[in-house]
Amino acid sequence: MRNRSLVTILVGCSTLLNGCEDEQSANATYDLPQLVTQLTEKARDNLAFIEGGTFIMGDFGAVGEDGVWRPYFPPTIEEDQPHEVTLSNYSLSKYKTTWGDFDTYLLANDIEPIEKGLNQNWPRPPFEQDSSMRFYVDKPATVSWQEAKNYCQWLGAQTTLRLDLPTSAQWEFAGRNRGSQEWVYSTHDGQPLESNPELSRQLHESGEFGPVGSRLPPNPLGLHDMADNGKEWVNDWFSETWYEDNPQVTDPKGPKGGVEKVIRNFDFSFSRVGVPESVPSMSNEEWLIEAEYTFRCALQSPTPLTDKDQ
Repeated sequence: MRNRSLVTILVGCSTLLNGCEDEQSANATYDLPQLVTQLTEKARDNLAFIEGGTFIMGDFGAVGEDGVWRPYFPPTIEEDQPHEVTLSNYSLSKYKTTWGDFDTYLLANDIEPIEKGLNQNWPRPPFEQDSSMRFYVDKPATVSWQEAKNYCQWLGAQTTLRLDLPTSAQWEFAGRNRGSQEWVYSTHDGQPLESNPELSRQLHESGEFGPVGSRLPPNPLGLHDMADNGKEWVNDWFSETWYEDNPQVTDPKGPKGGVEKVIRNFDFSFSRVGVPESVPSMSNEEWLIEAEYTFRCALQSPTPLTDKDQ
């Protein structure tokens, strides 16, 4: 980050971007130190401490009335094989990272805010104030895995905290209310969204993304949007055999390498999928389509923040 107190952003107009918004200046000046300070304070305040424990990760299934155990989703039972995981204490952000948060990170690191296309990018103004727009400041940021990783580690450097992306095990443990087998879905109550018609209707009407924390109640750990508002990157590489090869493990970080990263937040609380960071476009193999999903940061520390840590 440059040693300066103000940064001026020049944003060009483009018909591809629907022109310049009247209410948004193309030449805006921001107080970067103040923005970074506000972001670091927010990051600390939004950390939810999660006491670790041992749980059955993966498709833990259930025993039916006939006394037979069955997985909840048989088609993926081989890769979602239940296995015992023990986690140390950690903390997880209550909210997904917003575009406002991410734009502060971009400006603080002299990175131009852009909108990505297939084979080209367009400049965009930071801190979008129109709630109907994709980059609205309070909507979750959808970025590549590396961008998410860079953001969490940069934020950790600013706060002097061990911030990083959560592991897949940490995400699942939190999404299931500390690994509870009553939490078949990573919703606020462990039940499918369809069980609450009013909430389902509101989500359907509000579109794919909404302001973070505005669509569903938090789960008992104080975490918002674990089952909604975009799928989430975690730190792990993906492997179909990782669960089978590690039937009992403590603080797992996933495979040491791979070609796909894990994303979470699907119909079931234990569901995961591997996604390559980029793939060739079907229209032109020389163009790369970058995978972009939401994310939140985790504090890799066994103790909660105290007043003296603030």
